[in-house]
Amino acid sequence: MKNIDFKDNIVKKNKIPILIYVPEWIQLFSGNKSRSMQKIITGLEGLIARSKECESELDNLGKRKKTVMNKILYLSKDINDNNNKEALPKMEEAEKEIIMINQKLPKLMEELEAIPDRINDMNTQLLKETIRKAYELIKESRSESERSQEQVNEIRQKLAELIQKKVDAEERVNKLYSFIHGMVGADEMENLDKSFLP
Repeated sequence: MKNIDFKDNIVKKNKIPILIYVPEWIQLFSGNKSRSMQKIITGLEGLIARSKECESELDNLGKRKKTVMNKILYLSKDINDNNNKEALPKMEEAEKEIIMINQKLPKLMEELEAIPDRINDMNTQLLKETIRKAYELIKESRSESERSQEQVNEIRQKLAELIQKKVDAEERVNKLYSFIHGMVGADEMENLDKSFLP
């Protein structure tokens, strides 16, 4: 199998969209995917789903952080102003949650930032596999077209022969009628037609 090397990151340069969302790609390859194409597609779908998950997790963590920070402010005020000792364990719990959120957020953001490059790499791989498959299909289709053309040529030849046979037969019928007509005349010919051509 030939290796495909693109110059200067062709996918970004040519603004090639994610192939699995391109209607023309779907139409051409939905029933013609190689095993390697299918494997890449599964990976690509996984990355896209993970990107959405990360965005959702970041959004939820951001909202949760806001809620917990408000809780800390409320508890802190309660502890300082009202000397409420019962609020201390709740405060510690809230602080632990903030620490956990603060640890999770940068990891999620880092993962989310890395996903577009990974999607781009996979899309490039899919483009390469698509090109391989396209040329395979082009070769198959050309062979099929040539075979069909040969059959068309044979049918044309047969059709020409049949047309010639029909013309010859009609010509013979006309000559035979003409001969009989010349021999016996029109009236006699009508009687003969009724007898011989029921």
